[in-house]
Amino acid sequence: MTTISALLELVAEKFDKNLDELTPETTLESLGIDSLGKIELIFDLEDHFRVRVLNEDAKVDTLADVAALIDSAQ
Repeated sequence: MTTISALLELVAEKFDKNLDELTPETTLESLGIDSLGKIELIFDLEDHFRVRVLNEDAKVDTLADVAALIDSAQ
């Protein structure tokens, strides 16, 4: 399973969204995720993927950006 597909499934579950509605281009803003929510999401993903993101301040606007951040930490 790729990072993006795992991320889409996790986000669908966490934010009670239909998986079919989510794409890599889905913005965090459209999911109602603010800056604090972004940090919480990254912490959750670090636990799930067993990685440490060194740059929590990285510009992540879309789910693809988040997946790339996680991939860079692996």
